[in-house]
Parts: sequence; structure tokens; C-alpha cells
Amino acid sequence: MTSQSKWLSRLGRASNYNRWIFESIEPYLGRHALEIGCGTGTFSALIAGAVEHLTAIDISQEFIDTARRRHAGVPNLTLLKADATKDLPHHKFDSIVMLDVLEHIADDAAMLASLTKKLAPGGRIVLKVPAIPRLFNSLDAAVGHFRRYDQNTLTLAAHSAGCTVRYCRSFNIAGIPGWWWNGVRQRDVAPGTQIGGFDKLVPLLAFGEKFFPPAAGLSLIGVLEV
Repeated sequence: MTSQSKWLSRLGRASNYNRWIFESIEPYLGRHALEIGCGTGTFSALIAGAVEHLTAIDISQEFIDTARRRHAGVPNLTLLKADATKDLPHHKFDSIVMLDVLEHIADDAAMLASLTKKLAPGGRIVLKVPAIPRLFNSLDAAVGHFRRYDQNTLTLAAHSAGCTVRYCRSFNIAGIPGWWWNGVRQRDVAPGTQIGGFDKLVPLLAFGEKFFPPAAGLSLIGVLEV
């Protein structure tokens, strides 16, 4: 099993954490959405439940097949194997969602520029990306990350693509020590027990960040507009 598959499997079981991420992006979803890099569909059913129709794509046929089995009963979800850098769907969307995907793409500005052409008027690109460049370690390398972001580098990529950053905030400050420690240990994926333990704390962490937004976090949540 690849490092990417291990991460998807272990994070897929972190239901509190996944719900927290979804609730952070839900206000920015439009009626017709495109999810890029859906993996095994961890967020697809959640997103589909908040929109009129979701098209979800991934470059891996194996992941798409798994997502189709998981979400066979979701009527407003279309799952497609596609390479987002070469083969985006032909129609336009009110929102395009990329959750921990942009960092996997070598030319992030070019990717964002291509996505702007798939936005309907008033549409948005909704992102979650890894934050704090100095935290880049073995975990990032194992899953093919080219970079981690800060608000300046995300803004630069957005501006290079002709976008403006409507919203950007730090997310999950409590995840920083664990990511750092796993990097010190040269791991390629966090242990399942560690992820499970963290997931149990998420309701408290989410409550805290709602009222006390952190100055730094393991990730950034961003919303881009043309």
C-alpha cells in the first residue's frame, strides 16, 4: 500500500476531523460543484449533501472505483477518472473544491489559472492546503507534496492565476506538534492510533478555533475569486 493510500485510509476514519474540514468550507459551496482529487471519496458525500450536484474527479482509477462503491447511493454525485491538469469537465461550476490537492501540482499558478476558466460567473475556488513551509518533512515528501504554503505564497499563486483571495485563515493549530514529531521520526504516515486520538479531540479543538482563530495552523483554508 502506498503512503497516499495509507493516509486516505486512516484519515477516512477520522470522522470528526473530516466533518470539521467540511464545515469550514461549506459556506462557500455553490449549487454545482467540482471536487478535484477526491481520492476515495472521503468528502464527496458530505459535499454532495450541501449542493445540487457534485462532480468529483481523481487521477486514480482505483480510488474512483472505491469511491463509487462507497457512495453508490448518492444520486447527485458523479465520479470520474480524470487528470485535472489535462482533462477537466467541459461545463462550468459555481465552486471548485481542492482539499489537500494544490500542493501536489508542480505549477500551482497554472493549475489555478485553468480552473478560473471552469468557473461560472461569481464562482469560487475553495482550498485547503498544508501550511508553514518550514514544517515540510518526510510526511510531505512521501505523498508527493511540492510545497507547504503561507498566506503570502498562496496569495502570490492566486494573483499569478488572475484570482483574488477573498478569504484565508489558519486551521488546526493543534496538529502542528504531531506533524513536526512524525517528521523528526522520519515517518511516511502518521500512526493510526495517533490520528484516532486526535480525532477524539476535534470537537473541543473546533470549538476553540471558532471563538479564538489561531494565528498559525497546520493548514490554510482559502477561497479564491476571479
